[in-house]
Amino acid sequence: MNIESKIYDLNNSFLSLNEKIQIESWFQLPGNVMVYAFWIISILSIFYPISLFYIFSISVIFNIVVGFINWYFYNRKLVTTLGLSIFHPYVETVIGIVVAIFLFINGALLLAVVSLFVGIFGFLLLELHIVLYSFLARKYGIHPKYVFAKKQFARKFPFEESE
Repeated sequence: MNIESKIYDLNNSFLSLNEKIQIESWFQLPGNVMVYAFWIISILSIFYPISLFYIFSISVIFNIVVGFINWYFYNRKLVTTLGLSIFHPYVETVIGIVVAIFLFINGALLLAVVSLFVGIFGFLLLELHIVLYSFLARKYGIHPKYVFAKKQFARKFPFEESE
């Protein structure tokens, strides 16, 4: 297979704009859930003693579990609704700022900074669902986003013909 099958490009000509939006919503869902799990647990840590290790570990576990469920049991309506509402980047940014202010007021300075960062950028390196998706896509030999497109849109890509 050529390099095109391994690297997903948003400017690819294989998929429509609507399909690309669905793929991105699917791909980002576990990371979005992870951010909200982090915020909820961080807020709870103001009232109950929860270590940073547990705050981050529980968030990562949510990421992996939701990623696994999302890979095998994708629900387009749910993912689209969430992506256009509470998981919209503008909404996450506002919530991240609000949670950061709450955490700052309550003396959780490190969590406040992290909350602000993840509200704007997400968790980036801790989003282990990306590794999970890459592992699950191995049997197809193509990028996980193309695997999703194959499964959801019954697509056969030109680069697959070189097999």
